[in-house]
Amino acid sequence: MSHIFGCKQTPPTPPTTSDEESSGNTSDAEMKKKKGNRAMGKKKYPKAIKYYSKAIKIDPDNATYHLNRAIANSALELWKDAEVDAEKAVELHGSTSKSHFQLARARLKRGRCLEARKALQLGLQRCPQEPALVQLGKEIDRALAALEAKRRQEEEEEERSAAKSAGPSGAKALTEQARALSEARPEEALALLEAAREAAKSGSQRREEINAASLAGKVLLRLRRWPDAIDCWQAVVQMESEEFSMEILEERQALSNAQNNLGIALKNATRLAEAFGSFQEAYRLATNGDDKVATYQASQILQNASQCLLAQGKAKEARSFCSRAQEICQRLFGEFHGSLALGSLALARCCRAEGDLRGAVGNYAKCLELFEQKTQEEILAELPEVPSVQRLQQLLQQAKAELAQLLAFAEQAKAQASASSESTEPAT
Repeated sequence: MSHIFGCKQTPPTPPTTSDEESSGNTSDAEMKKKKGNRAMGKKKYPKAIKYYSKAIKIDPDNATYHLNRAIANSALELWKDAEVDAEKAVELHGSTSKSHFQLARARLKRGRCLEARKALQLGLQRCPQEPALVQLGKEIDRALAALEAKRRQEEEEEERSAAKSAGPSGAKALTEQARALSEARPEEALALLEAAREAAKSGSQRREEINAASLAGKVLLRLRRWPDAIDCWQAVVQMESEEFSMEILEERQALSNAQNNLGIALKNATRLAEAFGSFQEAYRLATNGDDKVATYQASQILQNASQCLLAQGKAKEARSFCSRAQEICQRLFGEFHGSLALGSLALARCCRAEGDLRGAVGNYAKCLELFEQKTQEEILAELPEVPSVQRLQQLLQQAKAELAQLLAFAEQAKAQASASSESTEPAT
């Protein structure tokens, strides 16, 4: 006996000799069927198939002829042909248990266990408690259980393989170790990330290499090692441009973020023209070329581009970029979000550079007002780009100092103007 999926093969069902299902009165077709039945009795299955095929040609709508040929095909383990004939027999006369049995068994033998179960269930609905169908149901259940066990085994093997590749020397594991050290021991983290990148290269794991390089770039920015950060982010931009699809939102945003970080490193290295170009590309990717798109990432890029323009002495353009960023944040978060405090500080600096002292004072005041309305924890939660309480306090002190300096300058200018006015008045 043959086996499949651990199930013992059921012996071929004897052919039916009933003529009740004949749809015609052609004695020739019945004669061919009877010859086929005699051939089946002698186990001459190819000859039986030949006779049943002749009968079907004469009377193609006779379910018995298709069923008998399905049984003959099953005896030769021609399961595809058996399935076709059994399916036709069920279609023509679905009430016979033998047709459902042959269809379900053929599908089982072809490894299509779920379809076999479906065919069996239909047969049991029409012929409940039919012993042959019940027994076949047990075989199908065993086959499905074996397939499930095999699937679980394959998953476990994949997990073991993944765990092995992500072991202590794997790229992913090294990156995670570096992530844990990146705040307290950044130099050690950078060494681990260099090892992670090498491991990823040797294993052709491009995305793991991108992950390691991206984390290294962030650590280098935090350490203010601008030339190294530039090299790192340029490598990330190149890899993501080659690896990522711009049709996938998350991947396009990741490349936008890499371009933005490259721009920050270039700006701090005073390579301002290159930095502005990087910010422009980051903004294009963040908005997918649609300036009406309003995302927090887009607003951050606009703020960075504004700072770059301001450093180049282009205060009017910088103010325009900064105002657009403020509009986006206000639309996204309302009037009192922490991002608007940073935006007001940036706008104040643009106004000051343009000589608009009134506008500068107003924006400094708004910045300080927004900071005072919330706790430091609330502001930090709303400003992921501000890394710590210390950095937040530093920004707050800068805003206060710049406002005080501006007010002192205004008072000095006012006093000078008053003195000048008095000196030009005519004597009485």
